[in-house]
Amino acid sequence: MKMRAHRVSGVRGFTMVELLVAMTIGLLLTVAVAQLFIGSRRTYATTDDLSRMQENMRYAHALLTRNVRLISYMSSPNRYPVDTDGFSGVFTGANIALQGTNGAGTASDSFTIKFQGSDNAVGAPDGAIIDCLGNAIGAATIVTNIFTIANDATTNSPGLFCQSDQNAGAAAVLVVPNIENMQVLYGEDTSGDSNADRYVPANLVSNANQVVSMRIALLFRSANVNVRPTIDTTAYTLNGVALAPFNTTHIRRVMTVTISLRNRVP
Repeated sequence: MKMRAHRVSGVRGFTMVELLVAMTIGLLLTVAVAQLFIGSRRTYATTDDLSRMQENMRYAHALLTRNVRLISYMSSPNRYPVDTDGFSGVFTGANIALQGTNGAGTASDSFTIKFQGSDNAVGAPDGAIIDCLGNAIGAATIVTNIFTIANDATTNSPGLFCQSDQNAGAAAVLVVPNIENMQVLYGEDTSGDSNADRYVPANLVSNANQVVSMRIALLFRSANVNVRPTIDTTAYTLNGVALAPFNTTHIRRVMTVTISLRNRVP
């Protein structure tokens, strides 16, 4: 018998058109996935930077509030004679408890505060009063803290610095990073009722011993650049000082806090 050979029909490869269509579809899917990935990373980076900025704002608020409220604090007020302004003679003349300096133009302001500490039963600092760097201050000590805005030499980013005379010979220390500007107004009591009658910059304060509150405005920015999809062209205003647009892709927020000088009001 003769065996017949059977031909296999209908088997063929992809045509060039089919390959091009498949490659196009694959490329489109790859681009879509890449865009989703990039978008997710940008969203994460933005959320992370906003969280860090909010944490910096909370800490700056707590730090400034705690220190400003200590202005003119005396461990033993009855130990010293009272001057004509109603304050102990320990914070008069060259040793005034609050001094401010206006920055030139739109440059940041700075201010200097002084207060005493407190001791325990054996005459050592009890830790109830600390300076801006966390050093415990004793009752017989008058501490001086200077708050400024400067660039961090390590990151080349601006921040809030504090210098304490308790760190002998030490330079100012970065206490809150990524703060670009600080503008300060001083609430002066001109009527003697322990309430601020006007808020003015440092150069317009008539009597520093009559300042009963401070209004501090800070401009925060994100730690990283390129977290905004567009250039920041906003003109920010801090306590009446208009700052020109920074024209970068940082995120920025303004925080303003008014703090009462507890040791100067009844």
